Amino acid sequence: MKNIKIMNFNYIGKTDVSTIASKVKKINIWDDYIFRQKTYDVHKYTKTIPLIFDEDFRNHNPTYHFNYSIYKNEMNKFKNIFSKKFGKGYIIRALLVNLEAQKNIPNHIDNSFSLDICKRVHIPVITNNKVIFNVGEEKINLKKGEMWEINNSKKIHSVKNNSKSDRVHLIIDWVTE
Repeated sequence: MKNIKIMNFNYIGKTDVSTIASKVKKINIWDDYIFRQKTYDVHKYTKTIPLIFDEDFRNHNPTYHFNYSIYKNEMNKFKNIFSKKFGKGYIIRALLVNLEAQKNIPNHIDNSFSLDICKRVHIPVITNNKVIFNVGEEKINLKKGEMWEINNSKKIHSVKNNSKSDRVHLIIDWVTE
């Protein structure tokens, strides 16, 4: 699956997410941070563990949450990958996002300057073939460990989890310097 680029999905490569998945399964703090699901109705069936995140969606001076230290080694690996792929920069946001079984994130459009200037990468950590990501007219099933840059800013997009298992993605926003 080398050099695949669909209009809104750009395949970056594959990575081992077994350590991240193991850590996610050991900790049960999904209900500790409720900003996204309370602020944005479309995310009401999601749960979030913020690693690097600011509620004002700034594009500088990111806040590192206490959970970051748990995933610091993995995040350093992604910093190296993205620096080589996209150029020198930094992670402005990193979230673990759980979409509950048999739920969806309905069609919506993200409008944010900060999202416009970053490279948004989804990395499925726990998933299956019944999870479908949709941007515009394109639909794709992202496989565990694949890294996909997704261009969904100012575009209608949604996610359907048609399975009986929760889906967890690591979402990383990269800003070049």
